Amino acid sequence: MSLVFLVGGILTLFITHLLKKVIFKGIARPVGAMGEDTLHLVEGVKMALWNSFPSGHTITAFTVFTVLSLYFAKCKSQYLWFSLAIIAGLSRVYLSQHFLIDVVVGSVIGVVIGFISMAFFCKSERTIHS
Repeated sequence: MSLVFLVGGILTLFITHLLKKVIFKGIARPVGAMGEDTLHLVEGVKMALWNSFPSGHTITAFTVFTVLSLYFAKCKSQYLWFSLAIIAGLSRVYLSQHFLIDVVVGSVIGVVIGFISMAFFCKSERTIHS
């Protein structure tokens, strides 16, 4: 499983960097687009202004969720992993770091990366654990 997480981590870093710093470079975050006066801000949170799309935190959370859910396919812990991934994504919106579309697209990318990572090393019959 460490190799699965290694591949998932490398893919996450590469894809997130490619999307945020090359393809969608300079997309304004909520504070950059709307200003501080119109948003809910949490004291002590450093506000970023650019490279909003997609949410890297959400990509990472959903990659981990997907890998764990596929590995423990018959275990009820999937609900916990899914809940934590959703909370991670929504926290980015709550903290005014991302728009909801950044999080939604980030979650889809994370799920795809998780499936790809598992496909490299695990056959379907080996991914069913209790």
